[in-house]
Amino acid sequence: MPLYVNKTEITDDAVFSEMQHHAAPTREAARDEAAKALLIRELLRQRAIEGGFLTVDADDEAIEKGIMVLLEEEVAAPAATEEACRRYYDQNIQRFRMSEDAEMPQPFTKVKDRIRDYLHTRSMRHGIQSYILDLASNARIAGFDLAASL
Repeated sequence: MPLYVNKTEITDDAVFSEMQHHAAPTREAARDEAAKALLIRELLRQRAIEGGFLTVDADDEAIEKGIMVLLEEEVAAPAATEEACRRYYDQNIQRFRMSEDAEMPQPFTKVKDRIRDYLHTRSMRHGIQSYILDLASNARIAGFDLAASL
């Protein structure tokens, strides 16, 4: 069954072709992951065109670049403060041991930058997921329940 994002069709052939990139325990699960990936890409492609980050006739490489620029421009994730990093460190101190046998964790000053990067990445992922859900709620999607799959 073909999928639609607004008036753009995503064919069964496109989904089957995409399945090779999605390892899953069953064929149905791989199909769902492929469909989700293609739907998200199409939502972002359409928004990138609307936002002027991409032309309608862009090739795959330009689409990927346009989507990245779109996300950089429209999804904000504040940098983690030192207090947030310290709180994460204190709440997850066991993760910062040099080895399982080590009694003392690495000092906060040694892992602060790694924690900041981790918290920023986590915040960006959450922001992107929220952004995609917002795009999906304003789009007409047929053939797949994208919101339930995120």
